[in-house]
Amino acid sequence: MRINVLKKLCCVLVALAALLSMVTSCSTAESEITVSSELNVTTSDTVTEPSESSAEASVDKIIAEGIELVDYEDNLKGIKVYRDEREIDGLLYLPEGNGPFPVCFFVQGLGAPSVAYEDIAESLAENGIAAVLIDFPADDGKYSYVTEAEDLMAVVDGVTSFTFIYCRNVFLWGHSFGGLAVTYAGCEYFPYYAQKFKGLILLEPSFEQSSDIFEKMPQFGGKTLILTGNTGSSVSLSHPDLIEKAKNTFNNADIKAIEGEDHYFTGPGRNAMIQATLDFILNSMEKE
Repeated sequence: MRINVLKKLCCVLVALAALLSMVTSCSTAESEITVSSELNVTTSDTVTEPSESSAEASVDKIIAEGIELVDYEDNLKGIKVYRDEREIDGLLYLPEGNGPFPVCFFVQGLGAPSVAYEDIAESLAENGIAAVLIDFPADDGKYSYVTEAEDLMAVVDGVTSFTFIYCRNVFLWGHSFGGLAVTYAGCEYFPYYAQKFKGLILLEPSFEQSSDIFEKMPQFGGKTLILTGNTGSSVSLSHPDLIEKAKNTFNNADIKAIEGEDHYFTGPGRNAMIQATLDFILNSMEKE
């Protein structure tokens, strides 16, 4: 999908301190914020007590200090999320209808443009699942999977405040270096997002770039699907021990190899990978 002409621009900044509870739960008390003439958007401002698991968390919650929503063509929206003086841009693909929709957040491979995963996002939207592509800002030209995880959580925080998103059906999808960032985010922040996170989809994850990522895997309480190729530069060939170790370290993980694909998934098995992603989400999400 190509963005043609900007139809209308309507922005909203979500208040700072009053919305600290936005990441911890899906609250019933809401304050209406107009974002678009086509969407009824509200955000929660009710403070809830942290769960027992969140009280034991070793990290602080990641808070979206503000979010802007921009209408493009059809059901495509632009987003800007702010945290700690950082601006994180992205695209939100929405299904037909009013929702609330389950949502999947994508983290791309190192240096790859987010739109390289546009076909996956469009396929999810066509099947009733909202999808978010994110352009992660670099720091001095460098990327850190820890910083990407923090930026991702700010985007999750902001997007799940919209009432057209079903915030108890959140999935994180990461490719290569993005798979490492998604693993870190899902595990490190699960105590605060346990009510939201349902699953991780890891495409050719680069576990070899972290020495302690396996220590964090048991912290994730949802389901995990690891998708690999089986040829060329695929991690199933280059690091089979790490993939098997991940399967055995996560609480609930499966591995699915896609025939004929390498690390980049640009071959004939790409559609099979997309279908595996879709099937996993549909089979793992909470039913309303």
